[in-house]
Amino acid sequence: MSELGQESGAAAWWPRLARALPWGLLVLFLVRGGLALWADGTTPDEPLHLWYGERALVSGTFLRGSEELNSKMPVSALNALPVEIALHLHPEAVGASWPRQLHLARWPSLLLGALLCLLVWRWAAALFGRGGGALALFLCSFCPNLLAHAHLVTTDVSTCLGIFAATYCLWRYLAAPSRRRLLVLAAAFGLAQLAKATALFLAPIFVAILAVRAVRAAAAARRLHGPGGRETWRSLARELRRGAALMLWLAVAAIVALNAGFLGEGSLTPLKRYHLVSRPMQTLAAQPWLRDLPVPLPYAYVEGLDMVARDAGAPWWSYLRGRYSQQGFRSYFLVGLLVKVPVAAQLLVLLALGLWLAGRARAAGADECLLLPVALLLLYFSLWFRLELGLRYVLPVLPFLFVFAGRLAAPGVVRGLTRGPWRTAIAGGLLLWAAAASLSIHPHYLAYFNEIAGGPAQGGRWLLDSNLDWNQDADRAKALYQRAGEPLSVNPGGPVAGRIVLGISDLIGRDPESAARHAWLRDHFKPIATVGWSQAVYDVSEDEIERCCAAQARTWFLTAADDLALRGRPFAGGEGVTARFAERLNDGSLGANQPIDACRTTPPQPRAVRAWFGVAWSTPQSVGRVLAFPGFYSRGPQVRRFLALDYVLQSWDGAAWRDLPGTRTRGNDRPHVEHRFAPVRTTAVRLLVERERNDQGTAGPGGGFRAACLELAVFPW
Repeated sequence: MSELGQESGAAAWWPRLARALPWGLLVLFLVRGGLALWADGTTPDEPLHLWYGERALVSGTFLRGSEELNSKMPVSALNALPVEIALHLHPEAVGASWPRQLHLARWPSLLLGALLCLLVWRWAAALFGRGGGALALFLCSFCPNLLAHAHLVTTDVSTCLGIFAATYCLWRYLAAPSRRRLLVLAAAFGLAQLAKATALFLAPIFVAILAVRAVRAAAAARRLHGPGGRETWRSLARELRRGAALMLWLAVAAIVALNAGFLGEGSLTPLKRYHLVSRPMQTLAAQPWLRDLPVPLPYAYVEGLDMVARDAGAPWWSYLRGRYSQQGFRSYFLVGLLVKVPVAAQLLVLLALGLWLAGRARAAGADECLLLPVALLLLYFSLWFRLELGLRYVLPVLPFLFVFAGRLAAPGVVRGLTRGPWRTAIAGGLLLWAAAASLSIHPHYLAYFNEIAGGPAQGGRWLLDSNLDWNQDADRAKALYQRAGEPLSVNPGGPVAGRIVLGISDLIGRDPESAARHAWLRDHFKPIATVGWSQAVYDVSEDEIERCCAAQARTWFLTAADDLALRGRPFAGGEGVTARFAERLNDGSLGANQPIDACRTTPPQPRAVRAWFGVAWSTPQSVGRVLAFPGFYSRGPQVRRFLALDYVLQSWDGAAWRDLPGTRTRGNDRPHVEHRFAPVRTTAVRLLVERERNDQGTAGPGGGFRAACLELAVFPW
């Protein structure tokens, strides 16, 4: 075939493929995200985000009341909405199942992720044609990092969507100003503020974009009228005035959206009435001319900004490539992008950058909208942000890079590629490489690391926490490796014999103290298996413990062969709170007296919590004795923290919970309680905590209250 025939053939199939690909990619994104949604267990932040959204829907309040709610935002109400609808339609089936609630709550996040992919496609197609749109969408929908967070009940993907959508709307408005496009831009800018405090960076990003356009307009006037002319300065001043007016309108839109999203709760409260904890906000409140002025923003929003500002500058421990620092690493997020983004995608972005620097495939008026958000976000998070807990904080830079790379499939560039078979092979090879890298990690997207890092098996050598192990595989690992009648030690705090399961982040250690905690296991033993790349499983014998770690404090077990709890399914809940499992409630292990050992309610409350902790069986069991540790600790000076004061043991009779005779207790002061009673046949037993001590170990007001249970053991007699 002649060269002309080859080119006409490519011209024939490429438009058809470009039209069909986007819809297939969007469907594939939803399918893969849906499978990951079911595969991943609960991550640490999800219960709090969901609880915040549920409380907003049910009681209409967004007040925080707890340090753990510092960054929670109204967008979480979207996650809570399907749960509340399901609870209304099927209260018994949904209310008793946390996994069902979590799976329902994750779907809105996945749909927002699909909307982000759709906007990436639309913007790239508008700039670089259908082929450019398809390429950008391919990179976005196959991105393991986006797939990892698009199915979780967090605000990371909604923030990514908000920042990208607002910038896209700004480009559309600047390209063809109209009242309709201005209203859409204002709405997108305002809604983005309801996702996360990071969306505030839209303000400096927009200012930088408008400044670049003003300088470009002045340069054009200079070329037209010559140097030194008044038209140059008039053009610059005119553009700056327009930019300032636009930013003023967007500020008003943000205030309106925030008040609407937070239902105006506590708006117009002056700064002097806030309990401020960050230095920047305290400095503002100290100004006489500011402290008495009413703030036209909801109380919870300002309170959240204050908490986030405090946390962003606090000395948190960061981990990078085997090193720890409380000052952070300036290269943390850059290294994260290097080892967490597929290598093929990085090469495509670099090729696009090369084209741009060479002056080819430029997108006039759009390139600053694509590059400045990336530059400013990375600059801030690298130089001033210390809360280095995962690449998810800079997730918003990725869709801009994907659209930027779309220029590689612009019509002129495609014609150049098809003139040489080797160029076509390289382009196709990179796309296949990107697809293979993404599919190879399915459905464990959180643990993705590229070939530069050595793959997910070597991820812990580079980064931890939400980059690799966010507790997403903990429940599956326990279910796979729990042996009947034998204890399973979950994240033990000291040497222990038997089967052990713990996350890679805990094994390596998020800080020097936690690293030392598991040094005995990390340095002397090798795992027999890993689950989802994030959970390590060990089998350790008593002889091996004696040889390596005889002098260290041991984890100890409560297990007896006839403990019925080991055969059942643990459950927990509370009124107005969420119960959070770090370990199984009925695994037979008391851990090493660490705070993470206990099942507990969250977030802390200003008054005593009513909650329950229990075990259920698929068939009726004969129960005559229950042993429980109704607190955070089993021994030591802090044993009274969150210890249950008033409690009762109950059994399920098939229709309602019934008190077990002689188990109702008032004013308990024992960390270890045991009750015997006439045997009953039941499918479930629970410890109902009606009142407990606070975090100071006292029963009086003040402090934070949690109900907790370290272990629940059930026996036939």
